[in-house]
Amino acid sequence: MARKSELARTALMDAAEELFGRYGIDQVSSRRIAERAGNSNHSAVAYHFGDRDGLIRALFERQAESTDELRVAMFREIGPGGSLTDHLRCMILPATQSFSDLPVPSWRARFINQARHNPTAATLLAQRATTVSTASEEVRTLTIAHLGHLDRDVLIGRAWILSRMIFEVCAEYEAGIAAGNREADWAALGNFLTDAAAGLLAAPVTEPSPFRPTPDSMP
Repeated sequence: MARKSELARTALMDAAEELFGRYGIDQVSSRRIAERAGNSNHSAVAYHFGDRDGLIRALFERQAESTDELRVAMFREIGPGGSLTDHLRCMILPATQSFSDLPVPSWRARFINQARHNPTAATLLAQRATTVSTASEEVRTLTIAHLGHLDRDVLIGRAWILSRMIFEVCAEYEAGIAAGNREADWAALGNFLTDAAAGLLAAPVTEPSPFRPTPDSMP
């Protein structure tokens, strides 16, 4: 029975990830998710996850679990003495590697990008970000330390740009793979994004600016 329940949960999560990634969070009902998962019980989402927020949390948790182990292994190899690029690679490559392990077509990058633009899902994503693994927190701390010469508002603004760049590029890349317009090479994309991130974050400040993202535009 437990095995059957777990299979039903996985089917619902896979269906939700696809439908959310394809149509957006608010455009998909729990009933539609159950039907896409082949579940005749239209209350299946509530039964297995409590509510839609519980389902979305489970989707974020699944993604986090798929990246944490990779990040721990990378950080163990690089250590605290690595460069800014090394530590950014520890942040970015586990995510792109996790996408490469999914069947084609996959919807995870597109789901996460859709979630960022939905107020409820974005709040849940931000809450999940506060419970990152020890390795993730240490990499984040070291990355910030590399950039200690930057004004805090500059760093916040660049991090905001960086998060948009990574999520949206990965979503578009995933869509291109699904459409057959490109060969999947998530490692190459991860390395490209790492170099771009290092250049963006470490760029010189040529003119002081009061620009800062508004709170509702932060990742």
